[in-house]
Amino acid sequence: MTDAQIVLTNDDGIDSPGLWAIAEKLALLGDLWIVAPNIQYSGAGRCYFRESEGIIQERENKVSVSNIRAFAVSGSPAQSVFHAIHEILPKTPDLIVSGINYGENLGNIVTSSGTIGAAIEAGGYGIKSVAISLEILPEVGYLNYSENVDFSAAAYFGHKFAWKILENGLPDGVDILKIDVPRTATTATPWRLTRVSRNSEMSKKVNRVSFDQPAHIDWFPCFNNDLIEHDSDIQAVCNESIVSVSPMTIDLTAKNDFSVIMSYLQ
Repeated sequence: MTDAQIVLTNDDGIDSPGLWAIAEKLALLGDLWIVAPNIQYSGAGRCYFRESEGIIQERENKVSVSNIRAFAVSGSPAQSVFHAIHEILPKTPDLIVSGINYGENLGNIVTSSGTIGAAIEAGGYGIKSVAISLEILPEVGYLNYSENVDFSAAAYFGHKFAWKILENGLPDGVDILKIDVPRTATTATPWRLTRVSRNSEMSKKVNRVSFDQPAHIDWFPCFNNDLIEHDSDIQAVCNESIVSVSPMTIDLTAKNDFSVIMSYLQ
């Protein structure tokens, strides 16, 4: 164990088994501070809810490792990161880990994800982060705390890459490692670097007959394989069942030559 200061958060809420599955592993790397929403916040992106109270309550450590303190925040994942940095930790954390998420975060839905949103928030403070998600069967449900989900392989890979970042850092321009673990993965499953697909692995639907009815938007896996890039996160997880590790940056600027863009705009 080192003197590293690590923050663990998520978007499924502080009582999520996925969060506690990786907590015990991360505590081997340093002092672990769990700072997570007090309720389910999936799909929150990087938002700050004005209605959030921001109340912080210390919670009981649920695992056997002693160097963990846990705090539940009445706010989004990104807000939890804010409170961790500005109010809870004694100094700026060395690493922020977000997850383990119930369900994969692949392709262009990543900016909708509260798991990724927390990691992006960390990047805004110049803190490297890991966002880790586990593919699950749709019938298990993305918004519950099913005990039928085995997080052990995802916890292994989350610990592995967290350790590497603490040991070696990341190159300039890489702010986040987005890790997606297939549901069939074991600790022996191979991994590779991938790009975030421009396509979506998920589709959305809403069922109602008139606008004045309440609407619930359902998410379900659905993608066109003909559009999936061979080097993408979707290809790795969904088609090859290997672990996807996508290096991400908070710089959203298009990488095109500016002179080419100017030719379209003048």
